[in-house]
Amino acid sequence: MEIRNVQRTGDMHYMYLPTSWCREHKISSKSKISIEQSSEGRLIISPQITEKKPKNLKFNISEDDQEVIHKLVVACYINPVNSFEINFEKELDFTKLLHQKRLISLESVEIDKKQITCSGTISVSDPESLLKTMTRKIKNMITVMMKSYDKQLIERYEDEIDRSKMLIDKSIISSLTFERNTSLKTIDLYYISLISKDLERMVDHLICVSNKESDFLQELYETIGQLQAIIDNTSHLNHKTALNFVKKTCQMKPFEVKDVKTYDKERIRLSLITISEVITDWAITGEIEK
Repeated sequence: MEIRNVQRTGDMHYMYLPTSWCREHKISSKSKISIEQSSEGRLIISPQITEKKPKNLKFNISEDDQEVIHKLVVACYINPVNSFEINFEKELDFTKLLHQKRLISLESVEIDKKQITCSGTISVSDPESLLKTMTRKIKNMITVMMKSYDKQLIERYEDEIDRSKMLIDKSIISSLTFERNTSLKTIDLYYISLISKDLERMVDHLICVSNKESDFLQELYETIGQLQAIIDNTSHLNHKTALNFVKKTCQMKPFEVKDVKTYDKERIRLSLITISEVITDWAITGEIEK
């Protein structure tokens, strides 16, 4: 960190920009910069980037494997494109493709015989808020599982959590690709991406847990609650908070995998342990930067 003196002329306060930073971003006397104030009171100075316009993608493919097609559609969706069009050599049966849970929640995606199109995809600029929403929905999902166990509501929560994860990916890729101004640093985007991925994987196993597993669900509810408190206040994340979460996840006893039931619970536990490691990494990164 570099300390610079604030200078004053009349009522105006100013300081000089670092020469190396100006050289790196090609800042000259004709350049413009943007200044943004974060919620913590910090001033964020960024070079004004020439706006890049999202492209219109068009693919002509001979592939007929539904899983391969699904992955291509999702990849096109989460990237910052204005529109995309995928054309096939022959008419395909898209029945199975339409049942892909991640595809159902994609806005503006149209499937018609030999073509898949999408125009006007949504843009999201705040992945941290999406992560908070994702964590809150998981906690609500567990509550439903412990009380009413409304299957349709649980599946709806799962769909919304999958969608939140996809929008986080879309937001992060867009931020990195177009270098858009955001209060989040690149390293923050990295940690948010890791956590959201493991949360989504955890939910894929959580939906298979029976309501008869009340003790396990209660323990999971408390653990997710502690994670939610961390995600809701990442600006105050430190090593003590992180280690408390590590202790919480380590208190969950490992399951001897004998069947699908125990496999799902063990995968949930391992996902939370992985998340606790990411939280710890994030905390140490934050303390280094203080």
